[in-house]
Amino acid sequence: MGRRCAKASGTLEKDAPVKQGLVIDVSSVPPRPAGAGRYAIELVSNLATMARGFELVAKADDALHWRDISSANVALRSPNSAPLRIAWERLVLGRRLNLRGQGVYHGIHYAIPSSYRGTKISTVHDLTMIEHPEWHEQVKVVHFSRAIRMAVEIADAIIVPSEFTKSRLEAQFGRLDKVSVIYHGVDHAKFRPESASHKSNGSNERRWLQGARVILHVGTIEPRKNLVNLVKAFDILAGEDHDAILVLAGQKGWKHEEVYKSVNSAKYRDRIHEIGYISECELLELMRQASCIAYPSFAEGFGLPVLEAMAAGVPVVTSAGSVMEEVAGGCAWLCDALDPSDIAEKLNLAISGSHEVESKVAQGVLRSQEFNWSDSARKHLKVYQALGFEYEG
Repeated sequence: MGRRCAKASGTLEKDAPVKQGLVIDVSSVPPRPAGAGRYAIELVSNLATMARGFELVAKADDALHWRDISSANVALRSPNSAPLRIAWERLVLGRRLNLRGQGVYHGIHYAIPSSYRGTKISTVHDLTMIEHPEWHEQVKVVHFSRAIRMAVEIADAIIVPSEFTKSRLEAQFGRLDKVSVIYHGVDHAKFRPESASHKSNGSNERRWLQGARVILHVGTIEPRKNLVNLVKAFDILAGEDHDAILVLAGQKGWKHEEVYKSVNSAKYRDRIHEIGYISECELLELMRQASCIAYPSFAEGFGLPVLEAMAAGVPVVTSAGSVMEEVAGGCAWLCDALDPSDIAEKLNLAISGSHEVESKVAQGVLRSQEFNWSDSARKHLKVYQALGFEYEG
């Protein structure tokens, strides 16, 4: 084991670490980044405003893109395809890093190279690969379960995005003093409440949104997101509210067929719209037209759409007993993710326009102010410094 971190504080025990460089591995970020990918982008771009001297590991095709984001040097380029990249991580990356001399390596998506002789940091987003393998492809279960266990065994520090994830990690492996909880953030310049006079009417392609009460779900179409129960809940709600529509925004993931089967068999199929992956600009436009964000996911590491919706002043329905409850801090309607009737009841409350809605929305905006990407990057920097990273301000 390497140097150990103080419990959930982001600071490490002082044992005179050797000053060294920092390499952040962003090679796992896909072309269409979702939660973990957006975390990587925000971390690197915000860190670049605070510190010079860190470098990146990136996919060969993405090197110029990452330089544009951060101006950081891409020190090592991985293969572009996922299978080759994973093999490269296991067999080549550690040796390449060792040739560069000892430094601090941060794997932002679980994996760290076991053969690397320098300081190793892993970000562990959630434990669902171990606790609920049925929600994921088997090949990913094997790879990421191995990566989590390796991080517990050999990482000098582990970063997690929530107390919830830390508790699940320790439920599996016992107390881990080397874990730092560092929350994700939100871009308040983009995600902010819009006055009624400035609300968007939607693009020409989506005029069907006008006049509707829009229930918006943002996330990959996959079993973990609990979309089958959300569709059932909408069928219950739509029978009473003839102006309600459900919008599913997100790219197709593993086992998406089950979701589309439930959509196609829904009683109110004509009021359910699947629009695929959307850009951040499109997300902002949709949020400004949404009556609420529905995010009844079974489990997440953080649940970024919940925070972004609160910052934008949009009512939120999400899952009780989840990390999203931690993030929401009492500012969302919490539902039983397994009960479509309860999800429907909470959606109805969230879109009702009542004084309770106004109160929760106002509280949510204030709650969201506690999270920002600059603070998140600064706390990461403290972990890097404590482990020996010497940077230029």
